[in-house]
Amino acid sequence: MSTPKTRAQALAAHQALAGRYTEILHRHTEQALDLTAAVIATVDGIEIASLAGKPGLRPAQLAAMASSLMAVAVAAGREVGHGPCERLFIETRAGTLLLKPIGRAGDLVLCMALTPRTVLAKAFWAADEIGRAVATS
Repeated sequence: MSTPKTRAQALAAHQALAGRYTEILHRHTEQALDLTAAVIATVDGIEIASLAGKPGLRPAQLAAMASSLMAVAVAAGREVGHGPCERLFIETRAGTLLLKPIGRAGDLVLCMALTPRTVLAKAFWAADEIGRAVATS
C-alpha cells in the first residue's frame, strides 16, 4: 500500500484491503484461539474488517470502543513517560479483550474478544502475527 496523504485516502486504502484483512484475521485466529469476535478498525473507530463468533455482536460498535480505549491507553502511557502502548488487555469474568495498535504506522487497532478458555500466550502471539501481516499487506 502506498503512503496516503490524507485520512480519507488512508481510509480508502484500508477499505480496499478489507477482504485481505479479514483473511488475515481468519488465518491467525481460527484454530489457535477461542474467539468471540475480532475487529480491525481505524484509530478513528471505523470498522475495516471483522469476525463475529457469536450472534448479536456489533463489530462497528466494538471498533468505535476499541479505538477509544486505545486512545486512552496511549494517553496514559504518554502521561507517565512509558512511551507508545504495545497492547491493552482487559480481563473480565466472561472473557478478555485484547487490543493492539497495528498497521505500518500504528494507524489501525486490532481488538480481539476472547473467551475465558483462551490461552493468553496464544492470543498475544496471534495479535503480533496479525499486526505483522497487516503491516505487509
